[in-house]
Parts: sequence; structure tokens; C-alpha cells
Amino acid sequence: MEALTLKSIRICTLALALATPAQASLFELAASGTISDNSGDSTIPIGTPWTFEVTYDTAAPDLAPADTTFGQFGNTIAPPALTSFHYQAGSYEVTLDDHSDFGTGSAIDITFTSVNAIDINVFAPALFPPLAGGAVSFHADFNAFSMAPIFTSDALPTNTALGPGSFDQSTVTLLPPAGVVSGNSLTSLTLTAVPEPSTAALFALGLVGIAARRSRHGRA
Repeated sequence: MEALTLKSIRICTLALALATPAQASLFELAASGTISDNSGDSTIPIGTPWTFEVTYDTAAPDLAPADTTFGQFGNTIAPPALTSFHYQAGSYEVTLDDHSDFGTGSAIDITFTSVNAIDINVFAPALFPPLAGGAVSFHADFNAFSMAPIFTSDALPTNTALGPGSFDQSTVTLLPPAGVVSGNSLTSLTLTAVPEPSTAALFALGLVGIAARRSRHGRA
């Protein structure tokens, strides 16, 4: 009877999960281009392709709530805004795969005035490989002047229709101790909702649990 009851509970739980749509709050902004300025370190040649991806949580609170034209989203208040980051240009590569990897000052800023802009700042000096013998940080800005408005508020963007043509001016930059390693033209830009481990994961875990219990009863 106990086995049947537990099995029934699992089945009901799975059915509820299948019937309840996942509410996505994670989005990945990804972009690519080529290096056009390497005044900060010539070991990354001009013309080198670069890519970056940053994942953020739209459930993160605005750190400037009183200003409806400016949103600031960082990791100093839960839930953290920045959850993962990856950048690569040739052999130079850095990955931050946990919100705790992001240092103080890491944030995404949203401007919602006659200009609509996304500014991304990432500080993690222990994880970025050094350039020109010193610590490196990351900055990217995407600015819509003639195209604005492309946002509906100063919240973190969720419009998956955004693309490289949505912005008039863009720069993606590594910041060593002096100079920059940057590119100011985009080959691609995408904004994608990140699937949450909801229905499929719950279903798989439920099946594993049921199979394990059956196995134990079979051995008994």
C-alpha cells in the first residue's frame, strides 16, 4: 500500500508539472564580431573574431527603482542578475559559470530615454586571463538612437526579436590596464529565453525515482 501511495503521488506530481507551463526568467544575450582595436594588447590581432554570451535573470531587482529611465541590475541583492558569462577572441577565453564568479561592480544597465541602451560590465580579475601584464575587465554597450524605442521600460530586455539591426552603435571591449581590445561592428546579436529545468527534468527525475523504488522492491 505504501509503495502504491508513493507511486500515485509521483504520478500526480508529474501530471501537475506537465500541465503547468514554465515561467522563463533567464535570458541569454549573445553577440559576435571582429576585433578592430587592439591598443591594449597586440597579442589579439585586429580581425580576430570574438563572441560573447551573458545570461541574466529578469527576476533580479532594479537597483535604481526610483528612476524609471534607468535600470541597474547587479548581483548585490538576491536574486542575482548575472548568472553566467563567456567571451572568446582567438585563443583568449574566459568563462564565468556561477553568479558568485561576478565581482563587485558587475552589472547590466538599461537606459530608457530618447536613447535605448544596454551596458554590460563584468569584473572578475581572478578569472580573466591577464593582458599586457595586468588584470582585465569587460564592457559592452549597445545603443539605439534612430531606432529607439526598442524597449518598453528600463527592465532587463526580453524581446527576442532584437538583433544587430536594432542598434545604431555597438562596442564590445576587453579592458586591460591601458588601452582596449575591442570591436565596434556586430556580425550577430541574439536574445534567447533559456529553458528552465522544469517539465522535462521533473519527468525524468520522477521516472528515475519510480524505477529505483521498483528495483529495491524487486531485490527484496
